[in-house]
Amino acid sequence: MEKIYEVFYVIVRFICHGLVNGEKYIFRVRAVNAAGLSEFSQDSEPIEVQAAIGGGLLHGVCPELSGKAGELTDCTASWEGMHESSQPIFDTDALLKCNAKFNRETLSSSSDRLGSTGDNKTREMVKEHITSALQKVAAKQASKSRSGHLEKVSEKKDTAAPSPPYDIMVLESVRDSMALGWKQPKVTGGTEITGYYVNYREVVDGVPGKWMEANIKAISERAYRIQDLKENMVYQFQVAAANLAGVGTPSLPSQPFKCEEWTIAVPGPPHDVTCTEVRKDSLVLLWKEPVYTGRSPIAGYYVDMKETEAKEEHWRSVNEKPLQNKFLKIGGLQEGVSYVFRVRATNQAGVGKPSDVTDPVVAETRPGTKEVVVDVDDNGVISLNFECDQMSPNSQFVWSKNYEPIEDDSRLSIDTKGGKSKAAFKDLGEDDLGIYSCIVTDTDGVSSSHTIDEEEMKRLLALSHERKFPTVPLASELAVEILEKGEVRFWLQAEKLSGNAKANFVFNDKEIFNGEKYKMKVDQKTGLVEMIMDKLEDKDEGTYTFQLQDGKATNQSSLVLIGDVFKKLQDEADFQRKEWHRKQGPHFVDKLGWEVTDDCNVMLKCKVANIKKETHIVWYKDDREIMVDEEHDFKDGVCTLLISEFSKKDAGTYEVILKDDRGKDSSELKLKDTAFADLMNEVCRRIALSATDLKIQSTAEGIRLYSYVTYYVEDLRVGWVHNDTQIRFTDRVKTGVTGEQIWLQINEPTPQDKGKYTMELFDGKTEHKKTVDLSGQAFDEAFAEFQRLKQAAIAEKNRARVLGGLPDVVTIQEGKALNLSCTVWGDPTPEVSWLKNEKAFVSDANCILKFESGKKVSFSISTVSTLDSGKYSIVVKNKYGTETSDVTVIVISVSGQTDTVQGHDQNNINVSKKRKTMTANKRKEGEKKDFIKPHVEEIIATEETPNPNEILPVETEKNMKSNQRAAKKTDGKAAVAEMVPQPTESLDRQGKKPLEKKP
Repeated sequence: MEKIYEVFYVIVRFICHGLVNGEKYIFRVRAVNAAGLSEFSQDSEPIEVQAAIGGGLLHGVCPELSGKAGELTDCTASWEGMHESSQPIFDTDALLKCNAKFNRETLSSSSDRLGSTGDNKTREMVKEHITSALQKVAAKQASKSRSGHLEKVSEKKDTAAPSPPYDIMVLESVRDSMALGWKQPKVTGGTEITGYYVNYREVVDGVPGKWMEANIKAISERAYRIQDLKENMVYQFQVAAANLAGVGTPSLPSQPFKCEEWTIAVPGPPHDVTCTEVRKDSLVLLWKEPVYTGRSPIAGYYVDMKETEAKEEHWRSVNEKPLQNKFLKIGGLQEGVSYVFRVRATNQAGVGKPSDVTDPVVAETRPGTKEVVVDVDDNGVISLNFECDQMSPNSQFVWSKNYEPIEDDSRLSIDTKGGKSKAAFKDLGEDDLGIYSCIVTDTDGVSSSHTIDEEEMKRLLALSHERKFPTVPLASELAVEILEKGEVRFWLQAEKLSGNAKANFVFNDKEIFNGEKYKMKVDQKTGLVEMIMDKLEDKDEGTYTFQLQDGKATNQSSLVLIGDVFKKLQDEADFQRKEWHRKQGPHFVDKLGWEVTDDCNVMLKCKVANIKKETHIVWYKDDREIMVDEEHDFKDGVCTLLISEFSKKDAGTYEVILKDDRGKDSSELKLKDTAFADLMNEVCRRIALSATDLKIQSTAEGIRLYSYVTYYVEDLRVGWVHNDTQIRFTDRVKTGVTGEQIWLQINEPTPQDKGKYTMELFDGKTEHKKTVDLSGQAFDEAFAEFQRLKQAAIAEKNRARVLGGLPDVVTIQEGKALNLSCTVWGDPTPEVSWLKNEKAFVSDANCILKFESGKKVSFSISTVSTLDSGKYSIVVKNKYGTETSDVTVIVISVSGQTDTVQGHDQNNINVSKKRKTMTANKRKEGEKKDFIKPHVEEIIATEETPNPNEILPVETEKNMKSNQRAAKKTDGKAAVAEMVPQPTESLDRQGKKPLEKKP
């Protein structure tokens, strides 16, 4: 069969499309110019079409590069440098002399003479790696999805030849060959690019020569090695792309490159850097390894990026450590911003020259963008699905794992229909872990990926198992609970049930049914399945199972009730049954407990319910009834018992009983051992919190620091700290408690006692502190007041005074003898003087005044007369003070009688209460204190035995009453001036009145 192509073309090669495999064709060519058409050329030999033109195994095609998925990190790297033309970056002779390793086998060649460079082993590997790229993989995947039938694609009328490739660069140079790389055309012509053609020419002294073809057959990769070049010759290159419409315009000539042996140690530039999966905040960058690897194997890659409009110095590295993979997902992009990227390879020698910069890429998620979706169907088949609505007639889905096209169909089966493609796993396992991506060819970058890691694999396998073997989903497993009356309820909750769902109830592998003992129910609307038993008996110990069936979905849940678990449940049911009966009468809602009030008292309280007027409440302690003055009104259903100033004596067992005609209930609270200790700790805590701030008080003995608490208990431990050092108590520094006052007494303070004092109150768990600063002005003022009070106390103690012995009034008959005596005291020994009627009075023959041993004072009148009547005053005086004691002497005139009055005769004399006046040097009003006088011998006036025949004169009534008043005896007692209590070393409670009342 013959077919004539009437096509006008300006180059000497043309791709014939639409040929049928297995048919034979004959070709001829005519030339044309302005004058017209030439004659036909000679007919070609019949050529049989054996394979699709533009694909297949062509000599010199770059193979795909292998790699593994790795971690994507944000880091920083720097450019180590590379060569420019023939000038290497490293200027070391040793570096230049070394033989660098090349990756020449990865490129196609312009010559079949692979051994011309002398490296036969390396060149032999070229044939093993000659494969096609995405076109071949896509065709293979598509052919499998179409069950072996090759679809014919008709040429569209609006297709055109592609635009020129650009950015031609040298990937490697040796003595007689150069490896080139370039970027694909920006315009593909509306159909997929089927191959590339490379031309080259010599440049001598800046003058370019004639273009020569490097390859006759189209190559599908964007990298190509041109063989049989001249060493040290300068060349230029151009590349043309071809598609179904034909061969496009060649690219502009590249810059001149010199063909010479590269000896640099670092790797050459990576190539074929492309961006895929572009989204608003991320994209995936792919690249191929350098053709020239340098003097050591590639150790990794660094990725650089910058905004498109940014200057060169704004390049920054994305990763800090070298990447082992030839792909990287770059995140953190700013939506709407244009970026460019480049890649650098590194080995032991350093970092090589960067790749060509990518075309600008705008970070955006285009409308209609779709992602790879993982799905598990009803049969449990796990698949990855991708859909595209932007396909052209020549578009194909290309699936990759870790961004390497999938050619092995042993793990995945790919099925593509229209704009949908599915990659189904045959048996998902650890070998399938990785990043799965799908690219749609002949589109504007439609692509997506999905990562299957170990966690995702487990999730998918679990979901697959559920789909293969459907179960009734349960919101909760079989559980048991005790109802209010002691009934036992077994239940489970299904997420949903249809109207046809049913349940079987099994006990110890035997099915049980609804009846008197078991009440069963299945609620399809709510998914609730339950069974209620009135009572749990010993024979009910075992395993309970609920079996569900809803269509083909099944499920079951079991609950094992044996041993201690069953016994505990049975006891709980019995208790709940008793509780229900108990609550039919008056009962306790909250059992008896305690709380400590703000006043540090203990309140026992409980909450009751179902109370009526006739309900009585009785309190007991240690089985003895506690008499309560007030009747409980059960306000708010709370009963309380207040215990003031709780202490150890209040430990014991407390019980409260409620009772009326409906029944009774009781609640017990043991406040012993640990329970009592816990309560006392709380009491002590409240007491410690009630402590007032420390205050400073001066006394006659020294300085006192004190604080008041609500009340004090021995369980509250008290400690004192001076300048962060624990105080050791001595006779000079003491602590104690007086009433509610806790104090620290510092006797005879010195400057060493200055500083910060802390009172520590420990409640058994927590330490509470109160602090005062006894230094500076505070110490000076307290010390000055102490000195003043000390001197006042000394003066009061040592002042002159009459201790006792003189009566207030003495009545005596004329002619009798009067003897009075008393004791005086003072330090120094006081001076003694007498006054009579406020005038000085001295001793004479009739009146003898004596002062003996500095203590004993006597007053004697041998024979009293009426002239001796009057007020006599004894005045004692020393440097600390003066005191006066008065005695009134009344002499009764009796004519013709002489009697002797002695201090101890039996005749009584009238004594009224004596009045004293005293003064003290340097004493202020309000600071006087009374002291106890020693017991004084009773002063008695006696007379001689009267003559029975003697007639006594009759006393007037006035005198008789006066005598009766004077006959009263003094008891010699007076009030004792209260002294400052002397603190003891231990915290002893004293019954004395505190020095200062609690504010």
